[in-house]
Amino acid sequence: MFDKKKYISKSENTDTNISRRTLLLSIGVSGVFALMTSRLAYLQLYRHKDYKSLSDENRITHRLIQPSRGVIFDTQGKAIAKNIESYHASIILEEVADINKALASLNQVLPEKKIDINKTIKKIKKSKKFVPVQIIDNLSWDEFAKLNSNLYQLKGVFPAMGYKRFYPQKESHAHLLGYISDISKEEYKDNPFSKLNNAKSGKIGIEKSLDKELRGRLGSKSIEINAFGREIRELKRIEGEVGQNIQLTIDSDVQNFCFDLLKGLSGSVSVMDINTGNYIALASAPSFDPNKFSDGISSSDWQDLINNKYKPLINKSISSFYPPGSTIKPLVALAALEKGISPNETFSCSGKHEVEDTSLESGIKNFHCWKKDGHGDVNMNEAIKVSCDVYFYHIARRVGIDKIAEVCRRFGLGNEVFDLFYEEQSGIVPDKKWKQATLGKKWLIGETLVSAIGQSYFLSTSSQLTLAFAQIVNGGKKIKPNIIYEDDKKDVKIPTLLAAQSHLKILMKALDDATNESGGTSYRSRILGDKKMAGKTGTSQVRVISEKEREDGIIKNKDLPWNKRDHGLYVGYGPSDKPKYAVSVIVEHGGSGSRSAAPIASKIFKFLFRKKMDIKRSIIINV
Repeated sequence: MFDKKKYISKSENTDTNISRRTLLLSIGVSGVFALMTSRLAYLQLYRHKDYKSLSDENRITHRLIQPSRGVIFDTQGKAIAKNIESYHASIILEEVADINKALASLNQVLPEKKIDINKTIKKIKKSKKFVPVQIIDNLSWDEFAKLNSNLYQLKGVFPAMGYKRFYPQKESHAHLLGYISDISKEEYKDNPFSKLNNAKSGKIGIEKSLDKELRGRLGSKSIEINAFGREIRELKRIEGEVGQNIQLTIDSDVQNFCFDLLKGLSGSVSVMDINTGNYIALASAPSFDPNKFSDGISSSDWQDLINNKYKPLINKSISSFYPPGSTIKPLVALAALEKGISPNETFSCSGKHEVEDTSLESGIKNFHCWKKDGHGDVNMNEAIKVSCDVYFYHIARRVGIDKIAEVCRRFGLGNEVFDLFYEEQSGIVPDKKWKQATLGKKWLIGETLVSAIGQSYFLSTSSQLTLAFAQIVNGGKKIKPNIIYEDDKKDVKIPTLLAAQSHLKILMKALDDATNESGGTSYRSRILGDKKMAGKTGTSQVRVISEKEREDGIIKNKDLPWNKRDHGLYVGYGPSDKPKYAVSVIVEHGGSGSRSAAPIASKIFKFLFRKKMDIKRSIIINV
């Protein structure tokens, strides 16, 4: 039966509960509102400065400003690495509705640029939407104008002018200067320029060694942006510092001349002003065009460079080392003089020198002279002049490898010349201690003999050989080698490297005869006239000649594969009576030094003598 009272009672109770809930909810809301009001009051009254600062950070951003890279000059003041105007196109992602369509339209406007759409999109997506991303480099003026006239169909694309690195001398100075390219992943941590879009850094040569000085210091600016990141106005600017200009000791005229002489060859030339220690040429061949790296080298060009057997990316004047061959003999002779061996003492050369060797069936090991029938009786002067190997075998046994090594190191072999280039090699000057530490083996007498003719473990660079000869013929004065020009050289006490000045006269006479007397190894390359050169040829073997081959007839270099041929060397100075320049030439796999390297050195000295006379005439005319 339906009970009306029962239901009326329940309804009243429900109303009472709702009223209580409403009251409690109202009290809660009021409490929360009161707390919020108190909090807002607190923030406005006591924390408003902090939050104003945060607000400013939300609408103010900071951007870095890249300074101009420093210019590199030669000793004459010619710019050999500089910055030139460059036209390019950038894109801002937030301005583009359809990135694929935008790039396709750009390809239609500039079809010759052949934009890789997929690769470019990946590059763009790595940057923030409001940051301009450079997508086309090195636009010609006509292309730049064409781009500007078609902007109506290229929304989000912006033509711009900037600067790029340019090397006027191209291949001839490439190894010395190096090049700049995109900052690598390894450089990101330590290079502040890595924060910049399309930032570059030096990779080899001077560009790398002095990258910090050349790049300068970043500037910055504070700009106001809207909610979408669009720049509204510049609020503050802190100027950076332009890169430091660098002047080298290199004479571009000499550098270009030396490089031209190496065309078609693989090798290097080093030229030093003996009086100053300034290297005026460091040429290496074959070479490459560093401007290709500034423009962004293509994959095919890069593969051609790294797969080239002649190694065009290597600076052979400081990074490639070779057995010095017979060019080391003046230093071995100096070690003998310091040991008390008379320059007049003679040794007989029959074409070979026998050494007891119980490990062989015959008990004898033969060490051969380059001249099969020998030179007969020779003293020190004659031995240097005709480059008799047997003579140096004899004196090496009496002098010992440790003394030979000590003299070689004293004059600059086995050490970096410049202490500047990342890619420079120190070479090797072997001795007993070195072999034990490096190979864990005892030194053998036969190794002393082959070391005395610049073979065995001996390795040196052309710049080292230039320094060694310069320090011999300048009176034995220690030279501080320079590649960076110093205007205000300080007068310092110069130590002597010679034990006795009488030794200098003996060596210089022998080196003069080796070039300017009939029978000398470089006689065919002598310079006629008042100004002459003097020096020593060298031929360094890259393969072992077996006894059987000697019996059957040694295979001529021209009949061997290129990489099996001997290296040709010449190290000399001039003028012979009053040395001013030291020159070393190395022709990789060029055969004998007398045929391949000495003729090049002769041409260089002639050029140097002529250039010096031209300078004198110019001074006289101007006066």
